Amino acid sequence: MLPSWRDLRWLLKVSRPKFWLYLLGTYALGCILGADSLPALMSWRTLWFFVWFTLPANLLLYGVNDLSDYDTDVHNPKKGDWEALVRPEMRPRLLVAVLIAVALALPPLLGASPLSWLAWLLFVVLSVIYSAPPIRLKSRPVIDSLSNVLYVTPMFLGWSLYSSSPPSWRLALAGACWCAAMHAYSAIPDIVPDTRAGVRTVATLLGELGTLRYCLVMYLLAAILVLPSDLFSGVILMVYPGIMLAQMRLAPHAVARWYPYFPLINGVAGMVLTLRFLLPLSMHSPL
Repeated sequence: MLPSWRDLRWLLKVSRPKFWLYLLGTYALGCILGADSLPALMSWRTLWFFVWFTLPANLLLYGVNDLSDYDTDVHNPKKGDWEALVRPEMRPRLLVAVLIAVALALPPLLGASPLSWLAWLLFVVLSVIYSAPPIRLKSRPVIDSLSNVLYVTPMFLGWSLYSSSPPSWRLALAGACWCAAMHAYSAIPDIVPDTRAGVRTVATLLGELGTLRYCLVMYLLAAILVLPSDLFSGVILMVYPGIMLAQMRLAPHAVARWYPYFPLINGVAGMVLTLRFLLPLSMHSPL
């Protein structure tokens, strides 16, 4: 039986479309950094994964989260408004959809390099163990934040489609620091529902102001690591510690009001960085 339009709309809501750029953008950037020409970006594997990192990959990431988090989500005001609340009776349908989403990545992986398989497997495994018991990294303060290196794995996958060697350690560490900060900042608005549900996170451990300081340090480290290899990108990344400083000074207890603007800020920053590396690539491509 084919899924109804109502089912598809529900799955779309579970996948958090406003956050799709977090995976899709890093994947696209990895492809651009690894490719040696614009035509190379049009390969069927590249385009397949570009589509996969929209609904399917995000359905895996956030679907597993929603399958595991009902006890917390029932106290979260975002659920039912911005995001779907997955009640226990809905879990079987969502689990089937998540398994289908994983399977949709297999065609381009057939014949792909071991590095591509490794990057993809890291993304899948981290997506699952971040939320699902018994490991449930999201309930282990600080580790929950650091484990969000999973958002960098799409970049590694994109890179691996064009290169047999991994990216530099500076780029990998900068991406991990940036993602750790992004996760910690997003956890601040959930301090109250997480506390009520007995879930421990980096934000419940450090509190609002402490988490903002943690984000400041992580964002700053990401920018410093990038600066020596690319001044322009490092300067763009310096915007984030600036935002953290402004938040700490102007509205340290109003993160919930600032947070909805972050997908837009990240989207603009990602677009600028993508263009910065895409334009030189186009200049070296044949007409």
